[in-house]
Amino acid sequence: MKKILILFFLFSFGVSSFSYSGPFSDEFSRCIVTKTTSQEKTDLVKWIYVTISFHPQLKEMSGITSDDVEMANIRVADYMTNVFAYKCKDEMMDAIEYEGEESAMEAFKLLGEIAMMEIMSEQNVSYASELFIQYLDEQFFEDIFAY
Repeated sequence: MKKILILFFLFSFGVSSFSYSGPFSDEFSRCIVTKTTSQEKTDLVKWIYVTISFHPQLKEMSGITSDDVEMANIRVADYMTNVFAYKCKDEMMDAIEYEGEESAMEAFKLLGEIAMMEIMSEQNVSYASELFIQYLDEQFFEDIFAY
């Protein structure tokens, strides 16, 4: 069953990770990762939750208020301003100059990946992410992985 979970999460959350980056983008990414605080990771997690709650199929499940939306947006904007304009400005400017504007877009993807890693590493979320296994046809998957 662990193989199924690994494949599921690689497919669900890892697809966007397979992109080229050069040395300046790598340095920019390293800066973002090392200079993002625990509180900023929490802010990213909350912003993602708030943002996906706008999906029509999820909206009815959410009790998020307009104040919650505003606060999440303010906090993530503060974080992004701080990381791009102050903490990692030089690395960002080098990445854009030498590797193009796409390097900045890669940084935005990295922010999402950081938040998702933070979400999925939490013990309760990890536990909840495995609850569906009890409803799988185990024999079917065991047959697939037997080859």
